[in-house]
Amino acid sequence: MSENWEEGRPYGHPLIATLAGGALLLLAALLGPRFTAPLPLPALLIGGAAGGLVLWVIGLIVTTRHAGLLWKLGSLVLLIGAGLGAALIAHGQFQTKSRADASSFAEIELAPDGSVKLPAGIADRGPVSALYADAVQADAAESRAFTDALAKFGAAWLSSPYLLQQNPHPIENCAALDEVRALAVAQSAKRLARRAAMAQAIGSASLPRTAKQGILQIVGDAKADPLLASQQGMLDLTSGLCTLLARKTWTNDNAYFGFRSGADMAAFRAIQAKRGAQAKDADALDQATRARILAGREQVRDTLSRSIYTKE
Repeated sequence: MSENWEEGRPYGHPLIATLAGGALLLLAALLGPRFTAPLPLPALLIGGAAGGLVLWVIGLIVTTRHAGLLWKLGSLVLLIGAGLGAALIAHGQFQTKSRADASSFAEIELAPDGSVKLPAGIADRGPVSALYADAVQADAAESRAFTDALAKFGAAWLSSPYLLQQNPHPIENCAALDEVRALAVAQSAKRLARRAAMAQAIGSASLPRTAKQGILQIVGDAKADPLLASQQGMLDLTSGLCTLLARKTWTNDNAYFGFRSGADMAAFRAIQAKRGAQAKDADALDQATRARILAGREQVRDTLSRSIYTKE
């Protein structure tokens, strides 16, 4: 093919136009992912082909219209092909960023007490990682605040007649547990809000579906909070015990609670049995949470070990 027309007619420059268009597509593929939200591969392919077509039309108007038919068709095919190639490059860029983000969830570990140990540099790996790091730290701070609130009330004193004899303040102010209950509700609302924000960020990430599912499993349900139910159950039983002990029908029977009233003794034993069952339920919840996090981590690891073009 020749770029020249017959002598005296305009010259077309399809090669230059095609190379310039290809360069623009490559530049967009390299820089675009830095400034735009991730897009699925099909959308990128359609956008890349459309971009190549638009650049071909521009080139046609500017110069290629003066070239021969073969050059016009050839430049069209080349630019659409370049657009598709640019889409694949952009997809790889998005995947690299998203996988760096997801790698945080493949590297988390659990401490002996069940708390999450975050990998180094997690806050800089991506938006989901940063949100999760903030959430883990906030959850830990709120857990300490809840424990401190119970300690301030004196919940531990309710298990010891000796301690209550030394300091009866907890059973003189059972209503103070309402403040602890309100704290638990407020913390739950914040916890669910953080999970909802993470779920939204995960949904927009350029990752296979299975990776997103694994991360969501680690993060936890944004609509239900079993921890709050567990805390409320414990507080209800603590409140019932406090009310019972506030009657002061008990005695210190060699460091055990004794009661002058048979009915109060029966009520005390019933509450203690329920507290034991509730403690077992709380332990089971902790174990389920650990298992959920570890299962999600393994799913993320498995997905990240596959090709970036794997959909599932």
